[in-house]
Amino acid sequence: MTAHCQVFATISGRFPRREAAELADLILHGERRRLPANIILADDATLLDLNSRFRKKNRPTDVLSFPAGREMGVIGDIYISIDTAKRQADELGWSLREEILRLVCHGVLHLCGYDHHRKDDAVVMKAKEKKYLDRYDTVS
Repeated sequence: MTAHCQVFATISGRFPRREAAELADLILHGERRRLPANIILADDATLLDLNSRFRKKNRPTDVLSFPAGREMGVIGDIYISIDTAKRQADELGWSLREEILRLVCHGVLHLCGYDHHRKDDAVVMKAKEKKYLDRYDTVS
């Protein structure tokens, strides 16, 4: 396995950084990608700024993925809003850890070329998310 993802936090708190990096590495290996990803744990203000600048949507979002290139040495950057992740975890009835790992999985899959804009693509992406989250739970 070549990828060695890194996790950075722009906000203070205890987050599953090691687990997020391990899950991202597992997915990249499974998708036959050699370059690592950077995972940035941030707040709603940061995701709002990025979402409005790059997607022209004036609202925060849970996760954004920005592909990079081989010349950058990473497959891309994944930004996750901890504020939104907390709200979603509460709404969905699971832990913040579980929601962060779900968002890591979602973001990495976007960097690998998966999308969910069309229904059939969404089905494929959701199945990949389940596969990797289930696999991670059995090896961690």
